[in-house]
Amino acid sequence: MSNSSRICIIGGGIIGVSIGFHLSEAGCTNVTIVERTNIACAASGRAGGFLAKNWRTGDEGKFSESSFQAHNDLAKRLKEEFSTDVMYRRLTTLNLSINEAESSTKRTDSKSTLPKWVTTEVDEQETLGNEETTAQVHPGLLTNALAKILENRGGRIVIGRANGFLFETIPTHTERDVHHQTSPVRAVKLLIENQDPIEADIFILAMGPWTYQAAPWFRDAMIFKENISHQLDAISGVKAHSIIFKGNQPTEPYAFFLAYESNDGTIADPEIYPRPNGDIYVCGFGEKPSQELPDDANAVPINEKSCDRLRDIAVRVASTLKDANIETRQGCYLPQSNDGIPLIGRLYGLNNVYIATGHSCWGILNSLATGTQLTQLILKDEMSPYLKQCDPKRFFQRASHE
Repeated sequence: MSNSSRICIIGGGIIGVSIGFHLSEAGCTNVTIVERTNIACAASGRAGGFLAKNWRTGDEGKFSESSFQAHNDLAKRLKEEFSTDVMYRRLTTLNLSINEAESSTKRTDSKSTLPKWVTTEVDEQETLGNEETTAQVHPGLLTNALAKILENRGGRIVIGRANGFLFETIPTHTERDVHHQTSPVRAVKLLIENQDPIEADIFILAMGPWTYQAAPWFRDAMIFKENISHQLDAISGVKAHSIIFKGNQPTEPYAFFLAYESNDGTIADPEIYPRPNGDIYVCGFGEKPSQELPDDANAVPINEKSCDRLRDIAVRVASTLKDANIETRQGCYLPQSNDGIPLIGRLYGLNNVYIATGHSCWGILNSLATGTQLTQLILKDEMSPYLKQCDPKRFFQRASHE
């Protein structure tokens, strides 16, 4: 595939935008991102942005480590070349065990290494990472920064609702292709509601947890309808909630993972991330995977009880937050695959449609490596060991044996 190929990415979250950015880095000049709502409107704009270097193992660990380093390098480059700050910084990351019934609300350990604004008594404390191995970034700022660079290089951002493909028959399709289960058609146009279709040579589905909704788009690739549907149906959304205390709060470079036991004995595991601008981001209370998502990413219903509980726990950890203003209460869906491994690669059965989704809570971390390695796969047909594990084909293979 050449740098002059027309490439259309469906989805304007961190994964889709990272792919577009890295394609432009490789010299691709005809890249279009189609996003229904706005850039970073879903989890990419509502996540905490936590990054860990060595929390995974094997090929996945190498993939994550390369992406961790890429975040460091890119944040520095964005500041120096583009005068853009994405709130990247290295962190000390701690796990804190707190028992609501037994712990004092006032810290008494004068030798504690915790920041002074952590006012509750902590039962146990464990270091999960230091400034060499953990960091944070503001995902919304990062996604929008990369989208802007892509546009400045000639890429397009189209706001519209994609609702299908037009296919054409491949004249050179042979019996051998049928035997190897390659469709006799290829996608040539993306249909967009109330807009002209977009013609492209390559299409990339990066729709996060909404990717499963694209399954009906492939009904005209008749002999592969079932195969493609199985690959897309492997994705669902896991809903989580978060709140943001606005400004003038502690900004020390820490991240806290809590094991919080309530008075009734229930255990919660929220996370607290102070940001460099004085905001404090608190998230948690994930729900079961679902394929019943709202059409609009901005219309995710909020469980107010979950947000209230996040606020109560945060105030217990830091009493100074009691009178702080909560600027944001929000919910988002994290894309998750049926086997916990992302889907990154060519959609099995079609030669010119790719997919990148299912990163779960590691989407921000692994977005840059995903963009880099999918670009290599598209332009050079090079597949890393980890991308071989992420090949969507595995769901066709499983479906064919069910």
